[in-house]
Amino acid sequence: MKILKIFVFLVLVLSVQPANAEPKPWVWGWWPGHWDKQDFKPHIDDPKIPHNIQWKNGLYGQDWTPENWIRAKGSPEEVIKGFYRAGIITDQTDYDDVPVLEVGDAYLKLSGQEKRRIAEFMDYVFQVTEKSPAKMFYIFHEDSGFLIWPGRPVGVYTQAGLQLQ
Repeated sequence: MKILKIFVFLVLVLSVQPANAEPKPWVWGWWPGHWDKQDFKPHIDDPKIPHNIQWKNGLYGQDWTPENWIRAKGSPEEVIKGFYRAGIITDQTDYDDVPVLEVGDAYLKLSGQEKRRIAEFMDYVFQVTEKSPAKMFYIFHEDSGFLIWPGRPVGVYTQAGLQLQ
């Protein structure tokens, strides 16, 4: 009986091996050209690409304008409602007569290029850099505010573009 238990134990121990799953050749990747003309690139913060190139309009041959999102959703209001639903934007207010765009955690998780596009879209719709006396708006993180301070500063958007901290 003792020999049988040792035999079963050895069979079990020796039969347990790590899984060696071979990759399937047909699952290796997408067909050639699948990623061509794909507009959304989440987490494009590639350390090898300098930020000024990464955030510029036309990255990788893509010419984005705010009108693209408006055509896709039908109206600027629908695009902004989508930002609110996704938790990208949480509020629009002002601080010392300067407009403030309050953003949520979802905004912070976006790539630099997408952060720039959202700020540019909001400026396109509300024309803050053209019509407000400040010619700019702040971007604050929404959940870290204290009384009169709207939140943790994330960046600022001016006519020169988006500057993040």
